Amino acid sequence: MSDHTQIPHLLRLIDDESATVRKAAAEALLAFGSSLELALSQLKEPLEEGQVQKIRSFLKGYPGAESSAHDAEADASIFQPGQLVRHRRYNYRGVVVATDLSCQADNDWYFSNRTQPDQGQPWYHVLVHDSDQMTYAAQTSLEEDPSDEQVVHPLVSHYFSDFHDGQYIRNDTPSPFE
Repeated sequence: MSDHTQIPHLLRLIDDESATVRKAAAEALLAFGSSLELALSQLKEPLEEGQVQKIRSFLKGYPGAESSAHDAEADASIFQPGQLVRHRRYNYRGVVVATDLSCQADNDWYFSNRTQPDQGQPWYHVLVHDSDQMTYAAQTSLEEDPSDEQVVHPLVSHYFSDFHDGQYIRNDTPSPFE
């Protein structure tokens, strides 16, 4: 396991003039594997989204970056289509229709919200119970809904074929977000 305390030092090295130093920094960062994104989000001095994007772009040029990114994406989403969720702040319940590995909304939408959860985490399209609304919520804003109660929403039958053991079964109808 890589030492998380070294990340700030490694980040300073990605702009070094020496290709050898940059390569060593990339290899050290890639050694974190799927835990790199989490480690970056937990730094004492948080990074701005532009800095995170710069790191991702930097790492794309090195062998192993794609498999590491793929592993991170596979491990990142904790909610699946058909799963019941509850919003932590607004307390509504709903069902996940689709997942984005990062926020796909434009900046106008993102910055118009009262909160701005990290854009680099998974985001979910959720049908809201007892309404006709669909929301777009960050993973950190959601938690599992243990109620096992069905969601009442006019689009449930459009995206799901059945409800079994507290989870909806996703049908083959593509959502506009996939």
